[in-house]
Amino acid sequence: MKNHHALLYVIEFLIIGSGFAFLLSVHLPIYQQLMFLAVILILYCTIGLLHHRTHHDINIKVVLEYILVSALVFALFIFLNISRL
Repeated sequence: MKNHHALLYVIEFLIIGSGFAFLLSVHLPIYQQLMFLAVILILYCTIGLLHHRTHHDINIKVVLEYILVSALVFALFIFLNISRL
């Protein structure tokens, strides 16, 4: 069972890590970067919530945590790139 958790964390890390590496290495217009970041964060939320759902430990706190962490990352990206908007 713990290998399943470790595999999920590796998959989430690879999705987020490779997504951010792509955003840093390719010079896209800011709006395309925001769209790509939104897709990465939606995928992160979906994988995390599906994981909790399969283990029957999903509740409103877990859902809010994934949504708020994603919103924080999105807001941080906008804040750091405000001059490009």
